[in-house]
Amino acid sequence: MLTLPCPFCGQRDETEFANAGPTKPPRPDAKVTDSDWIDWLTVPVNPIGYVEEKWWHAKGCGKWFTLNRHTVTHDVTTTDGQST
Repeated sequence: MLTLPCPFCGQRDETEFANAGPTKPPRPDAKVTDSDWIDWLTVPVNPIGYVEEKWWHAKGCGKWFTLNRHTVTHDVTTTDGQST
C-alpha cells in the first residue's frame, strides 16, 4: 500500500487522497500551432522516473499539495527533495 506525506497531517494511506495527475508545463502563448495546442491539452506526461504530481487530501484536511513520485517504483519524495 502506498502512503503519502500530507504536509499538514503527516504520513497517510493513499485511500485518503485523490490524484489530480502530473503538473502541466506552462500554458503555451497565443502563437502556438493547432497541433501543439492539442498536444498540450490532451497528451499526458508519462515518463519513466520522477513525476511532479498534484494530490488532494480528500478524506482528511482537504488541502492540495505537490509531490514527486517515481512512476516505476512509486518512491515518493516531497517537493523539497526529502524521501518518505
